[in-house]
Formats: sequence, structure tokens, C-alpha cells
Amino acid sequence: MTEFEFTGTLDQGRSTTPFTRTIEGESLKHATEKLYSQLGSEHSVTRGKITIEETEEL
Repeated sequence: MTEFEFTGTLDQGRSTTPFTRTIEGESLKHATEKLYSQLGSEHSVTRGKITIEETEEL
């Protein structure tokens, strides 16, 4: 499996929080889905409030 590093922001109503997260996945699409799932669960935000600004394959 390949590791991908995602950088972006979370819109949490009154504030915008930056994030950097490393996710392991079979493909970029799979890793992106895992990222949305993890961030949405941890911060109670929908996919529309997660903005991925940069993706890098490690």
C-alpha cells in the first residue's frame, strides 16, 4: 500500500482549521475516501466542509 499526505482546511462554522494527515491506501481515490471518513467522524463535519489543498505521494 502507498502512503499519501493530505494538506487542507476544515470549515467548522466560526473557524477554519488547517490539517495535515498521512493516510495509507491502495490508490489516491481510496486514501481520499478514508481521509473524508476519518475527518468527518472526528470533527463532525460533512465532506463539503473539508477542503483538500495539496496531496503528495510518499
